Amino acid sequence: MGRSDEVMVLMDFLVEDLVSCTELERVLVLKLDDRGKSLETQVFYGFNEFVRRPFSVDFQQVNGLLRKVYSDREPLNVVGYSDLTSGENPDTPRACGILRDDYRGKNHPNRRQRVNLCVPEMALQDVDVNKYSRFRHFSVMNLDTHDKTVHYLMGEVDSFLILPLCDDNNFYGYVIADKIFSKQPISYEEIRLSAAITSHASLAIGRALKQKDMLRKIARQLAEIEYLKSFYESIIQNLRSGLITVDQFMKITDVNRAAEIILGYKKEEMLSRQLDDFLSSMDGKKCLFLDAADEMDSTMGHLSEVPMKKKTGERFPAEVCFSVITDSTDTVTGLSCIFRDITAKKVLEQDLARVDKLASLGEMAAGVAHEIKNPLAGISGAMQILARNFQDGDTNQMIFNEVQSQVKRLDNFINSLLQFARPGQSQFAEVHLNTIIDKVLFLAASQIESKKIQVVRAVDVNLPLAQGDEGQLQQVFLNIVLNAIDAMEPGGTLTFHSCGYESAEGRVDSCSSPVCRYLNGKHVRLAIQDTGKGIDPSSMESIFNPFHTTKSNGTGLGLSISQRILEQHGGTIFVESEPSVGSTFIVCLPVRREEGLQCGIS
Repeated sequence: MGRSDEVMVLMDFLVEDLVSCTELERVLVLKLDDRGKSLETQVFYGFNEFVRRPFSVDFQQVNGLLRKVYSDREPLNVVGYSDLTSGENPDTPRACGILRDDYRGKNHPNRRQRVNLCVPEMALQDVDVNKYSRFRHFSVMNLDTHDKTVHYLMGEVDSFLILPLCDDNNFYGYVIADKIFSKQPISYEEIRLSAAITSHASLAIGRALKQKDMLRKIARQLAEIEYLKSFYESIIQNLRSGLITVDQFMKITDVNRAAEIILGYKKEEMLSRQLDDFLSSMDGKKCLFLDAADEMDSTMGHLSEVPMKKKTGERFPAEVCFSVITDSTDTVTGLSCIFRDITAKKVLEQDLARVDKLASLGEMAAGVAHEIKNPLAGISGAMQILARNFQDGDTNQMIFNEVQSQVKRLDNFINSLLQFARPGQSQFAEVHLNTIIDKVLFLAASQIESKKIQVVRAVDVNLPLAQGDEGQLQQVFLNIVLNAIDAMEPGGTLTFHSCGYESAEGRVDSCSSPVCRYLNGKHVRLAIQDTGKGIDPSSMESIFNPFHTTKSNGTGLGLSISQRILEQHGGTIFVESEPSVGSTFIVCLPVRREEGLQCGIS
């Protein structure tokens, strides 16, 4: 019996032991459910199928003899039950004698020392003294011996024994037994032996129930742990920031999906590799575990900007937060690295800094241009009056003409400066970039022909309509085309490539650029590529700055004005260049209509 953890198996063993050690002929086991609410039949022995009556009843409704056994937690042997109640009112209270062993002390703590013996009141004085010589009368009480529950389960029986299934703390149920076939009373020895076996079984059943309850709690806790694991794993895997965890040797132990996407590696390719493999180490310095753990706040971690490397070899700025991982004893066992690509943030910071600088410069330029333009108009007017005094062929006429030319040039520069400082209001409408390309090529036709430049048009015939001011956009593209013509030797090639782009689908083609990737929604792009001398790498960062020029007669405001116009349109301009190969200017503009974006090159 002590080897089983199953309550039903233990109850079967209990009945088997009772039957084999005594002459009990019928045994019934009733079990109280785990909540103590319902009493149910569990094991039948000696009952035929017609007498066997499974039932379940609310334990609060159980009364009579069963309630007495539950209260006292002591065996109860009922003698002469049928004889007592036959022909009389079965609900009449009867006397019940409680007998105590003579050799036990009156205040002995073992509650198994007493056996409640219920006999007919009129027969109490006729109790065989020799039969019960080991007992002395302890007390007499009135008890309703007609128990409806027992009567329902056992039928019309003369005598029966009720044993409590309980331990020091809990009540588990009852064992009801009788000798219905032999009509013999249950002896004292059988009562004591049955009580001992039942007491031992109760301890085993209690342990089994506790173990069952413990297993249920463990299963519930495992389910909670599994839920929490799934919950936190879902949070970690759906973070937009990359997450990498490392052990004490700086070897990667886990990564989330965002880390795979940002770095371009599969999880299997990253596990067990060194974290340094994905960091662009500065000055050859390695990221050591002890140094990293000592330098960071154990509660807030360490936040810094670190260059990282993708699988393609591309480096990008990343905002990284290192935090320590501790075990239950607060011992540091690893590090977590949460990072995100801040390329877009850097672009925006640069744009904000440039816009702030240009705003100040624009205000100053507007004031300077205003102060110069009026005197310049007066000088030009005075020069025209003086020119009337010269005769044809006068040598001074050439000098005056040169002065007039320089005044006109200065006036054009002042106009450009005013346009940069205070660009005019844009008249937005739906425009087709391919049409604007046609007009720009018409305006620049003489320069293209003079240098015998070949024009290649690889444009999308189904290009979506962009939103913008046609005149201003024409000025932007004309400025780019004229710069490209100036940069090329005779016989060069000027290529136009236009296409639609859906950023949500992440489609990248030949005219993609880091700047365009950060535009929200649909947009169109126009790339203008030349085969000129290219741009010096040292000048790449400043080509859009005001007054930056490599031409002897240039103002340095053309690209600055173009960038300002595109910013007003919600677009961007980006340049890719390789010295001695050529440059490509890429313009991105938002799309107004929700149109299908497909690149159909003609």
